[in-house]
Amino acid sequence: MTRLRTIDVLVAEDDALVSEGTVAQLKRLGYTLAATAYDGPQAVELTANCRPSVILMDLQMVDPETGREDPFAGLKATRLIQDRCPTTVVVLTAHESPDLVAQASEAGANGYLVKPAGDLELSRAIMIAQARFRDLAVLRRLNSFLYLRNQKLRESLARAKALSGLITACANCQRIRDVTGQWQRMEHYIEARSSARFTHGLCPDCATELYPDVFPTAPDSSSPS
Repeated sequence: MTRLRTIDVLVAEDDALVSEGTVAQLKRLGYTLAATAYDGPQAVELTANCRPSVILMDLQMVDPETGREDPFAGLKATRLIQDRCPTTVVVLTAHESPDLVAQASEAGANGYLVKPAGDLELSRAIMIAQARFRDLAVLRRLNSFLYLRNQKLRESLARAKALSGLITACANCQRIRDVTGQWQRMEHYIEARSSARFTHGLCPDCATELYPDVFPTAPDSSSPS
């Protein structure tokens, strides 16, 4: 049982007697109690604060705002937990149907048990749920990596295609017409569609033409300075 003592469990159950029985069962099996919650919002808050290894989540709990039983309290809490601080969740409920099992899985639960659960059944469900949670965590990291990689590839492809195709340039001023029909200075057009940046100078011919007093003849650009 030494291995199990490293697994701390949060019990989310609004029935005090059922909660006490579940806690006693967990301790008998060698698990550590992280905390007990009696409604969905408390389960979300305690999960964020305690960071348990596993949550045993009841489905139907009292809504603290209305004071009435909410049949989907556990599902709502599970969704919030998986969004804010992903944790292994095992649904432990008196209600069972294919639809509820599907909804629990969609909400992010990793296991589903019907009360009362035997010792072997509970331990097995916790172990399997943790393994599934680890596998899903690996898949999430892989998907995130692939998404970022694809995003970079799309950006690189967009840059590569930015100046492809036929470009219409004015034969006199060298301005370029964009897809909207507007004429832009060449450097502005290229900078907006590539990573190139422009700086300005004078070629030898233009220097002689514009400043003949300074450059009476075009300097030889091939000669060392």
